[in-house]
Amino acid sequence: MRKAAQIAGAAAIAALLLSGCGSSSEGGKESTPSPSKPADGDKAAGGIDGAWQTQSGDGTVTLAIIGESATLTVGKTVCQGKVRDMGTTMLALQCNGNDTRSMGKVRRLGSELDVEWKGGLNESYEKAKGKVEIPKPDLPTATN
Repeated sequence: MRKAAQIAGAAAIAALLLSGCGSSSEGGKESTPSPSKPADGDKAAGGIDGAWQTQSGDGTVTLAIIGESATLTVGKTVCQGKVRDMGTTMLALQCNGNDTRSMGKVRRLGSELDVEWKGGLNESYEKAKGKVEIPKPDLPTATN
């Protein structure tokens, strides 16, 4: 039941991010980096917060990043976890199915976000345009 609540919470955060709320412009104001955000140059490259997508043999892969929180969906697999600064920006995710994308090294290269996943899979994500739907995972029902 706790895992279902965590996934539902992450999906709600991702849905809020992806619904178009917020602005990609800082209005010309300088902002100071938060100590909780990765500090390896991502801020200078435009940051990694937002919704990112790529295509794979599994279908559309959507990666939503808000501060230290990350949610990845592909098909019925949902992964959620944290963005960590380990000398480089890393994603540490727990998945409800296929864990091919559970640990990855993130680099912002211009308008793309490249992720080198632990098992050798490398993906380039583009910033998602418009409204992005996060599919609901198949969650086991609680039986007491």
